[in-house]
Amino acid sequence: RHQAATNDARMAVAIDPNFAEAYSVLAKSHFYSKEYADSVEAFENCAKCLRPGETLSNFDLAYLSKARSALEEEEASTSRSASREEMEGAPPRRSKPIQKLKPPRFVSREELVASTPNLPPMPKAWPQQTPGSPSILRVGPEREVVFFSESMGIKLNRGPDGIVRIISVAPSAPSSPIAREGVVYVGDVVREAAGVDTRRPITNVMWGDTVALVKLAPRPIKLIVAMEESPLPPAVREELSKDPANHGPLGISNYPQDVGNGSGQYENEL
Repeated sequence: RHQAATNDARMAVAIDPNFAEAYSVLAKSHFYSKEYADSVEAFENCAKCLRPGETLSNFDLAYLSKARSALEEEEASTSRSASREEMEGAPPRRSKPIQKLKPPRFVSREELVASTPNLPPMPKAWPQQTPGSPSILRVGPEREVVFFSESMGIKLNRGPDGIVRIISVAPSAPSSPIAREGVVYVGDVVREAAGVDTRRPITNVMWGDTVALVKLAPRPIKLIVAMEESPLPPAVREELSKDPANHGPLGISNYPQDVGNGSGQYENEL
């Protein structure tokens, strides 16, 4: 998958050498493939393609920092290995040259169709790639919650409507390693996470980048949440019911029946 993304990004850069977004995709693809030197180089090319006054996004800066750290660690490990071999009198090992791949062979459409006679029928409707706006989404006043510990003690879920909700909250007891300031409830809607605005529906790719940023961001980290006053989507309510912590006298299964129409209140303050 990462190799396919790398190839697509290289083709985009070949067409437009000033395409900053293509360099960003190429850099992250190299990072996931553990090609840290190429990742750093692609991030630097991305920064050069930005307009005056623009900088790399928080996601790209976080990946660039990790790529540089991994590259320094690799170089240090190679240096230690070479020093150890010199002390033992063994000749230093040389890395094998990377073989260049042959360019892809062009296949015409006629040849491709002729080679695959049993093509599946075209779908009647393509799946929706970008989540649509929820028909009704009402939330209460926004609240700030600051997390000081590495473990935040919450479980987030991006629903089928593209909205991010909190589906599990661990208690913040005095003996617990979880340290936070503010009140957070099961079922709260996340309006902002580490500076990333999630008030609008987000795609699965955007959600993956947001989770990575939250994990990499230094503490303390701030989340802005709000109580959802509109009816919960069935898929989200089903996801909430899967967590054993959400059952019992203070669980989601015993919320008032009018929760979701604006008049109900969450009863489990964790």
